[in-house]
Amino acid sequence: MAGRMCRNSTWKSMIRLPRNDGPGTIMSRLKQRTLPDAAIRHTVIKLPVAYQKFYDEWQSREGTPIHWVPSKVNWTRDPGTGAVSIVRDRPIPIVYPDQSHQGIWGGEGVIDGLVKKKKFRSPVPRFWVPALKRSVVYSEILDKYLSVVVTDRALQLIDQFNGFDSYLLENPAYEIKSLLALKLKKKILLALAMRDFAHDNPKHQLELLDKYKQFVLPIEEVEWYGLSVAEAKAKYMAQLNEEKVKAVQPLKIKLRQELIQNLRDEANKPIEDRPEPIQSTSWLSKLNPFSKPEQKSSL
Repeated sequence: MAGRMCRNSTWKSMIRLPRNDGPGTIMSRLKQRTLPDAAIRHTVIKLPVAYQKFYDEWQSREGTPIHWVPSKVNWTRDPGTGAVSIVRDRPIPIVYPDQSHQGIWGGEGVIDGLVKKKKFRSPVPRFWVPALKRSVVYSEILDKYLSVVVTDRALQLIDQFNGFDSYLLENPAYEIKSLLALKLKKKILLALAMRDFAHDNPKHQLELLDKYKQFVLPIEEVEWYGLSVAEAKAKYMAQLNEEKVKAVQPLKIKLRQELIQNLRDEANKPIEDRPEPIQSTSWLSKLNPFSKPEQKSSL
């Protein structure tokens, strides 16, 4: 297994579970919170196509093997019998707890297994957790220094891709895994789509646009990128409620808009096409001392 691992006590303190909870209980809770199920898939199908595209990129594929080495051959021959058999990879199951989405782990996760401490004793359950530390990364598009919890592998990948922005943009969601990293990637994609960066230096802005032009996406897709299922569902429900409010419009607003439009149409008409004002013939007008007397036509 690649990478350094922490002790059991580090894991228990991190998830803050009672000490009397057994390892099986801990792992069952982790799997219930992290692994996708049929209910989540059913919810994702009802969401917009832009989010379905992101979710498939995020959850439908496995990332690069980190904790196990895949076999390089598909077939093997038994030296004694000469029988040929298929070589099947058995990847180590990885669990990504909620804490992995609050930092950038570089695709690493939590492994559960058994350790036999002595020869005549039963194996003891154990958890392997990546060594975590706080570090600072720099985004040249956002022009900000970010303090995040990372692993050694995450820092190695950032150096390998020559920068934090390149690491996020050049890797698909199933390689990044972390929701925090995906939200930062969303901010970078929005800045690229709206050209909302480096306003004080237009030359540097054009250099960055030329450098990352292949990663520019439509704003409609970027708005749904990096959201969890719960966040995407809440956003979609808010949009539906807003559309309902716009559809059900009070009658007074409709009549007011019609009146304003009629007044504008009358004001835009030529003077000769406007109707003559109707003179009042009520008895109140006769009592007004300032009104002009009506001129009677002489026969």
